[in-house]
Amino acid sequence: MPVILKKSYKAKRFRLRRRFTGVFGDFFRAICLLFSITALSCSFIYVYSYLLSSPYFEIKETSVRGLKELTEKDILTLAQIKPAQNLLAVNTGAITSKVSENPWVRNIYVGRELPNRLVLELQERNPVALLKKADNFYLVDTEGTVFKKLSKNDEVDLPILTGFDQDSKTKFRQFSRALILLKTLSNSRQYSYLGSIAEVSMDEIYGLSVITDKGFYLKLGLEGFENKLKNLKIVIVDLEKKGLKKSYLCFDLCDESKITVQRKNTVVRTQPDEKGKRYRI
Repeated sequence: MPVILKKSYKAKRFRLRRRFTGVFGDFFRAICLLFSITALSCSFIYVYSYLLSSPYFEIKETSVRGLKELTEKDILTLAQIKPAQNLLAVNTGAITSKVSENPWVRNIYVGRELPNRLVLELQERNPVALLKKADNFYLVDTEGTVFKKLSKNDEVDLPILTGFDQDSKTKFRQFSRALILLKTLSNSRQYSYLGSIAEVSMDEIYGLSVITDKGFYLKLGLEGFENKLKNLKIVIVDLEKKGLKKSYLCFDLCDESKITVQRKNTVVRTQPDEKGKRYRI
């Protein structure tokens, strides 16, 4: 056999051997990898099954936090947590869904504290007013959500919102303004002279009006509430100096340029304006 042919034959045989060795090596490595993954998965499944059935992780305590209006019994009844249930096997999504059915619940977090404590942390809705619709009252929270019809078991003392029982863009805008106004008057000390807010009513023509427990009836119109209330304080201080703030008073602040004061159950009379005084009684 010629030398050239002999060398070519050896080269082809070497390439075939190398190619076969490479394919076999890849196949062997793939088999080992597949076996390793299978063994690891089986190990995980075994460990997970063991943990789910281990008495070490049985629920021995359920902690319910953040309660104000609701009771722990209310929440646990909704959650339907089985006795001696494994902590790791608890379906937190299902518990969240069940507890959220209560209208008082705004948010809920369900967590685990190993080895045996289940935690339910709630954020309840904070009612700020009662919305009157027809002959019924509904609770309204800080975000303006009407979340629950008032029942006999709801012990609340809240301002009443009236005149918002019809759906319209104007009513919706004024409803939002009424909540902002209510929050401002209730949370700021600079308006403490007005007393507690008893009612906020809405009229599509005349705007918002407020009744307080000190006998003040404020007609505020549709906008510019902050400036109007600043001017109102000056007027009330002046009335106190004159000894006139001893009965129910109606303040018409719809026109920012003047304030009209009317005493309830009395005939309105015009008093000569003194210098710097811009109100009529």
